[in-house]
Amino acid sequence: MNSRITAVKIITSYIEEFSEVLKKLRVDEISEVAKIIISLGQENLVFIAGNGGSATTAAHMATDIGVGSLRRGKPIKAISLMDNVGVLTATANDLSYDDVISEQLKLLAKTGDLLILISASGNSKNLLKACEAAKILGVKTLSLTGFNGGVLRNLTDWNIHIETQVGSYGIVEDFHSMVSHMITECIRSLDRK
Repeated sequence: MNSRITAVKIITSYIEEFSEVLKKLRVDEISEVAKIIISLGQENLVFIAGNGGSATTAAHMATDIGVGSLRRGKPIKAISLMDNVGVLTATANDLSYDDVISEQLKLLAKTGDLLILISASGNSKNLLKACEAAKILGVKTLSLTGFNGGVLRNLTDWNIHIETQVGSYGIVEDFHSMVSHMITECIRSLDRK
């Protein structure tokens, strides 16, 4: 009986925190980012990266943006930099895990591309290093952050911040996924000029 009461309290608390964060969601920021992605040139790429749960959000977002734009006259090319296990493990082994994203950018990215970095804490060394590499390459940067935003929040050109209690990974990851879906809906619905 106690475990059921505890579980109900945990779930209720989760829903309450989710509802409070939802009230603070900045629709104008998400709209601006969607328009930026839509306005990318046909030759430009959107690179997306994150760690752990954010790595799977990066893969999901790349799929949604790319496939979600296929019916348009000008589809958007999106790639998750977290999906090639061979590249990730070779780079981590030969250099360091801090280099797994930045080294891929050096190989693939060009001026005018966009890098989306997803992080609950905003302090992952490999994401910070990727952001620095992107700036050198002329790649624009967007971060999706949580908690207090960490270093990444103020390092990127644009930021969508989900302010939560430190450690509320589930809430942050839920909202990052929602933001991805909102951007994809905009891509499917808005004209690309």
